[in-house]
Amino acid sequence: MKKYFYVVVLLISLFVVSACVPLFNNPPNKPSNPYPVNGASNIPVNVTLQWQASDPDGDTLKYDLYFGEQSNPPLFKSNLTSKSYGPLELENDKTYYWKVVAKDPNGKTATGPVWSFSTIALEPIPASLIVVSFNTGSAVEGATVVIKNGEDVLARGTTNEKGEVTFNVRGFPEKIDVELKKQGYALSKIEGLKVEDIVDNFKEVQLRTAKLSTDPDTQTFPEVTLSFFDLQGNELDITNITGSFTLRVDVETDNHPSVIYAKIGSVPGSGSLGERYIASDTKTATFTIDISNFYGENPLYVVFYDYNDNRVEKIEYITITKEIEEVEGALFVPISPVDFGYVGIVSYTRNQGVEFYNNDKLLKIVSDKFDFNGANDLPQDFEPLKNFGTGIEAAPQGTNLWIEISWFDYDTLYYYGLVGPNVVRPDGYNVYRSFDGVNYRKIATVGSGYYLDPSAQNEAGKEVWYAVTSYKGNEESELVKLGSVVPLDSFNVNLRSPADRETNVSRQPTFVWEPTKELISPESVVEYYYTMWVYDLVQSENYIFPGILEGSTVYMYDFATVGAAEVSVTFKGNEGSPEYEDLSWFLYLPSGIYYYGDNKLEAGKTYDWGVDYAYAVSYDSDSLAYSIAIDYGWGIDPFGGVMPEMHNEFTTGNN
Repeated sequence: MKKYFYVVVLLISLFVVSACVPLFNNPPNKPSNPYPVNGASNIPVNVTLQWQASDPDGDTLKYDLYFGEQSNPPLFKSNLTSKSYGPLELENDKTYYWKVVAKDPNGKTATGPVWSFSTIALEPIPASLIVVSFNTGSAVEGATVVIKNGEDVLARGTTNEKGEVTFNVRGFPEKIDVELKKQGYALSKIEGLKVEDIVDNFKEVQLRTAKLSTDPDTQTFPEVTLSFFDLQGNELDITNITGSFTLRVDVETDNHPSVIYAKIGSVPGSGSLGERYIASDTKTATFTIDISNFYGENPLYVVFYDYNDNRVEKIEYITITKEIEEVEGALFVPISPVDFGYVGIVSYTRNQGVEFYNNDKLLKIVSDKFDFNGANDLPQDFEPLKNFGTGIEAAPQGTNLWIEISWFDYDTLYYYGLVGPNVVRPDGYNVYRSFDGVNYRKIATVGSGYYLDPSAQNEAGKEVWYAVTSYKGNEESELVKLGSVVPLDSFNVNLRSPADRETNVSRQPTFVWEPTKELISPESVVEYYYTMWVYDLVQSENYIFPGILEGSTVYMYDFATVGAAEVSVTFKGNEGSPEYEDLSWFLYLPSGIYYYGDNKLEAGKTYDWGVDYAYAVSYDSDSLAYSIAIDYGWGIDPFGGVMPEMHNEFTTGNN
């Protein structure tokens, strides 16, 4: 009886327990249906994670969330009671991994798979460099460009055929350094460049052909140190400059130092590019810097070259806080030359893809041309070729392109008594440039009404607009638009007849030449201008040329064509030329200039002929565009001359 009692009690106990807890507990179902879906991209950084999960026994579940940037994410949150978590605060352009572990009250778990998603990538911030071989020079393709922050490399790139390389500078520090290298070239470096100065813009930097060592790996970057003092010799806080100051430049370099430049507002270079401070053949230089034309924050550029043409451009941003004299009246507003009937924008494309002669005799003829006593019938300023030495062997390859901008400034108009009362003289002028005629960007600060823009962004056939303002302190005048210009392409000249080394040439030859390219411009029909010479290679100081005598002055004959037309002129000596009624032929001798005395060249004699200047021009109401193919010392080229590619030698027959 007792045995049956225990059995009954056991059955009753099992019944009670089974009524409270299932005899068999099932684990939860694996979490699924994630949001963001697995592999999703462009997810907002404030996303809320969501998932689905259930339990077959109907148990209430809790969740552990694993989350991170590792593919095996760590535990992030425990015992969540909701099937979501967020919003999160994530970073842009990152990939995140996550998984969920579901837990029931009885300790059973189910682990979901690892999911991933990527957050929205911020728009890149483009910044570009243009690498050129020299100011106004051609692009350098294939240069290695390294962006650094101290010793840390931020980015690398290689310049394209236009010398350009673009980086995404998002996340870069405020200032960067730039190092450039290419086989055959010297080293080049920029230190302390503000990233904001090149955002959606171009920074131009020179990478010059090496003069001593063509292997850049054998060279080291010069080290340039700047020190600032007031005029009493005390150290200066460059964030609070109130007057002129002393700049000391110290350079450590393996090669002999060549030159140190310094300038506020724009990168200094040769004197033709504007005023600058300069010291040659020294590792130490001291300059007294005038700040009268500047106010607020301005970049101070120091550029150093050594004898290999290794280059360092060091930038310090100085803040000028000088007191501004309060003057009653209106700030002077610059005046466009168009208002006076002039043009204020002139572009020059200068062909330099030529070589000088290696013939010493001909070099002597060329360099001494017009260097004579007496015979003063030519204008007094007619001094071609004085700038060329007989030792020069070759010209740089490629072309130059630059644009000169001018306007009427306060000082010019004041000199002529054209400034009204109560007009305030400005501290200086800001120059602006645009490539769409709408959006203008400041490119320079100058003290007078002239600026030469050597930018590699200026291209043949690409219209560019300019404008200018005046400023005094932090007050700036309205924007005065000066107009636009479309620079011309380069061209050369083909000497057709007599051909080089031709013999038995008529003693009354017809000289024929033509441009190698037809230039076009939306501003006007392109006009071409030429003159030519015949050189007597036997009597080395005798030259024959076409001209016009007006009074006592002989002028070179200017051959003009509209468009790229062939030019021909027949030599008939004292009979002139049948193609040009007003043309005469003159003989230049050391003793003077004379009419040519015969109607033929001498028989059986060797001559050399060529075009001495060749240029094209287009124009409209506010600009001129020149393309200079040849300027054999005539002053057309502002930089002194572009030598011709060739002269043709010929020998006359008996007729």
